[in-house]
Amino acid sequence: MENNPSAGSSSPGPSGAPAPEVLKPRSEDGGSATAVPNETVLPASSEEGKKIRKRTYRPSHKSTFIALGVVVAILAINAVVLGFVLKSKSANDPNRDQVTIDADVLEKIGVNRSELGSSGVQLTVGPDAQFNGKLTTAGDVNIGGQLKLNSKFSANDAALTVLQAGDTALSKLNVSGDTTLTTLNLRNALNVTGASQLAGPVTISQLLTVNNNMNILGNISVGGVLSTASFVARDLASTSTITVGGHIITTGATPALGQGNALGSNGTAAISGNDTAGTVSISIGVGAGAGTLANISYVNNFARTPRVVITAVGVPGNFYITNSTTGGFSMAVASGLPPGGYTINYIVMQ
Repeated sequence: MENNPSAGSSSPGPSGAPAPEVLKPRSEDGGSATAVPNETVLPASSEEGKKIRKRTYRPSHKSTFIALGVVVAILAINAVVLGFVLKSKSANDPNRDQVTIDADVLEKIGVNRSELGSSGVQLTVGPDAQFNGKLTTAGDVNIGGQLKLNSKFSANDAALTVLQAGDTALSKLNVSGDTTLTTLNLRNALNVTGASQLAGPVTISQLLTVNNNMNILGNISVGGVLSTASFVARDLASTSTITVGGHIITTGATPALGQGNALGSNGTAAISGNDTAGTVSISIGVGAGAGTLANISYVNNFARTPRVVITAVGVPGNFYITNSTTGGFSMAVASGLPPGGYTINYIVMQ
């Protein structure tokens, strides 16, 4: 007959060792509860029985999100309350526009205060300072270093010893002293009251109008057409053709005239004109013969012996030129002329 041990007994197993005891949870009244169904108890000899399985609690995702929402709501409420308190304090502070810094704090950041004469105190700022708003000073401002402006500079009255500027726009500029400009571009009129001296070349792209006299000590070169109402030149040289649409009128002092030996008794000669062109009026007396009628001496000698052309007006006879030099010439006749008046024109060109 087979003996069945009870559940709480510790009868030896097949190998002679006592069988493992099954633990049962205790009930609230101190008694033992019923055995947990379907729970397998591993033998003491196996390795799995020696390890005790640990259980950890893991909250669900929903619980995590709810906890985070609660934390964020608490922080938001604290921020709102703190902002309301600071705003209320700032509104009730009568000195909110004034900034007061303790002397020890000023010393730490490099700010020194010392008396300066009768002006009160002097504020010396060692580190860099930045003002985000407007800065207003009632007195003078002395800047020992450079003044750099990233924006517009406006001044009702500015006295500058040396001004170096790149792109500068001036609505009005009054300069009482000397001014040296490397490049000057004017978009409007340039009015100069005093004398102007231009040492270098001058290029004028548009019309140049001179209301008064213009004196040019050097040469003038005209690439196009030179149009003048009146042109006066002491010495005019042309390397090409000169075309004159009107008259050629010569002017100048009258040359000197000497009487010739072919005028006859009580004969006379007179001259009008200049070195270039003129007229000799001759009055022939009784007993005139061939020879010189008049001797003409130029006011200004020519550089070389010029060419002289004479023309008798309405007078028959053989008139010719003698003694033509750089200083003058003589009019002569090949045969004696009858008594009366005669006119002879001359043109002289070198």
